[in-house]
Amino acid sequence: MIRIFQQDETAVRKIRDFDSFQDTERTLWVDLQNPTPDEIKSVEDKFDVSFQSQQEQAEIESSSRYIEEEDLLVANSNFLIPTRNHEYKTVPVNFLLKDDVLFTYRFADLKSFADMVKKIKSKRAVFSDGAQIMIAIFESRIDYDADLVESLSSRVKEINKQLDLDSKLDREMLLLINDYQELTMSIRENVVDKQRVISAMIRSNGWFTSEEQTRLRTVIKDINSLIDHTNFIFERLEFLQNTFLGLVNLEQNNIIKIFTVLSLVLLPPTLIASIYGMNFANMPEVGWKYGYAFALGLMAISSGLTYYFFKKKNWL
Repeated sequence: MIRIFQQDETAVRKIRDFDSFQDTERTLWVDLQNPTPDEIKSVEDKFDVSFQSQQEQAEIESSSRYIEEEDLLVANSNFLIPTRNHEYKTVPVNFLLKDDVLFTYRFADLKSFADMVKKIKSKRAVFSDGAQIMIAIFESRIDYDADLVESLSSRVKEINKQLDLDSKLDREMLLLINDYQELTMSIRENVVDKQRVISAMIRSNGWFTSEEQTRLRTVIKDINSLIDHTNFIFERLEFLQNTFLGLVNLEQNNIIKIFTVLSLVLLPPTLIASIYGMNFANMPEVGWKYGYAFALGLMAISSGLTYYFFKKKNWL
């Protein structure tokens, strides 16, 4: 799908028919979402640009993430999107600035891009070049990442409330903590990736006005705050994980202590039964009428005394 937005006399309008589109002078933004090879070639031919491949977009080297030439600026950044099973995956997005026209090349439906289209259609924002649209997309994305971090923080608080000795410490809770750790790391990696790109944009030579660089510096401050927040959430998840494992150890220790005390309580009766089970000839109680009752009573008294001793020591 190709979406083209062009500066009109009073606002930015969307071009409906790309095939008959010829006036490229007033174009601000060309957005390619899940484009076919023919669509990519038609945009490249019409605007004299060349898009990077998906493999090139996914490169992690700094030289591949941001390229600045005399008449061309290329930036690659990763965006998080939710999947059907309530997880998140990273998709690369290619930004290209040439002659004040922004070209975006992506293979996913992204909320920040949808918000930008809504702004343009509602005429709530005025854009004079592609650089402003590019900055606005990053601003929208950072706001979305901030909402994601706040939502994750709330879910972590809920886990914290559930962690106590009276709660059910099951395998699912530990796996949930691990999933939140993975999500926190993914958010942090994506935010740091944008920090690298936007920092390079601030240092760029003549591509952005002083007002636009001020907006970029504000975005950097927001990114730094998000990085600090994600670090705090990750540390908190590690604390919850250690707390969970500590509670599991306490629960296991209590179970082992119960078995240990029970074994010790039954040890004196076992000793008495072993003695009277030796069947020696000179055992007075063997021929005694009340010998059996005496042995049972002795076992009960020895067990009771052992239990009383542990209770008095507060070992139970």
